[in-house]
Amino acid sequence: MAGYSPASMVSSNLPQSTVIFYDRSFVKNLKAETPFVRCTTRRELPENSGNQLRLYMYTALGPNIANTAEGTVGSGITVSVVANTLTIGQLADYVNLSDLSMVTAIDPALENIQKELAYRLGQSLSIIVRNATDALNATDAKVGAGSLAPTTPFGKSSITTAVSSLGGVNAKPFDRGRFVGVIHPFPVGDALNDTTNNSLTDVLKHTVEGQGKLEELPAPDGDEVQVLTWAGVTFYQSTLVTQTSNYQTSGKTALRTYFYGEDGIISVSLGKREGTMVGDGDWRNLSLWLMKADGPSTSDPSRVIGGFTSYNCKYTAGPPPDTTARVRYVDAVSNIS
Repeated sequence: MAGYSPASMVSSNLPQSTVIFYDRSFVKNLKAETPFVRCTTRRELPENSGNQLRLYMYTALGPNIANTAEGTVGSGITVSVVANTLTIGQLADYVNLSDLSMVTAIDPALENIQKELAYRLGQSLSIIVRNATDALNATDAKVGAGSLAPTTPFGKSSITTAVSSLGGVNAKPFDRGRFVGVIHPFPVGDALNDTTNNSLTDVLKHTVEGQGKLEELPAPDGDEVQVLTWAGVTFYQSTLVTQTSNYQTSGKTALRTYFYGEDGIISVSLGKREGTMVGDGDWRNLSLWLMKADGPSTSDPSRVIGGFTSYNCKYTAGPPPDTTARVRYVDAVSNIS
């Protein structure tokens, strides 16, 4: 045979060449965004003040166009006050690691697990707000009145209708003059895929600024969905929205898009020194405890526990004391899967 002969030894002859190298940089797992708390009005329940926060509201007075008789004092009117009580609850979890596992793990396991716990809490806070929002349709049918037929995907008109409906009951936007919402990525895609006359894409393409929005990914980090900053509402993107299977007996799943006015949902946390600072509910910003053991203790005399990470959060969310809801949602079946 011409040329060089094959190697006399290959990897199967060298067991040391087939060992595994373990990459310390773990692959990021897939996480949903947790923006629902950002759509609420924050209130604080002071420490040592019980476990319930009672909200009060004056009922609005109607007009009086009857002339007052000259020289007649007349009778005073009564202004009614209504109330609603939110009872705070406690959310707590922890993970502790043996000292052996901490010193043999190839990654900073305690710190990495802390992030996973933060995500767990972020999801919990968002779902508490979401569930409180979903329940409002039972007391005010206007909340979900804009939901669509299974054959109609979410689009620009749904946004305009929901915001107009909120304006029709005198719901106010937040401080920066905008309503806020939470939307699943699929309805975002449905709105962008609609190229019919006067659709969102059709409108945006006529300006340089609009074309720039169309070129960008719609909030891959879950922050504001710039392309859907429309009709006075700013959206945050999340997959944690309510999903309704067999929607209207269609055999398809509907995704819920949320719209919030000021005080639509009020979230309550306990005191300034809460075990986990909730902030805006973004799991990346949640402050969890992390402690590494520095010596034996009465509960662990041999110090076999190397450390722990945990959260202890006192939180609740609910509506204001008003029969007129300041939120809206739209159920729609997406063309995207």
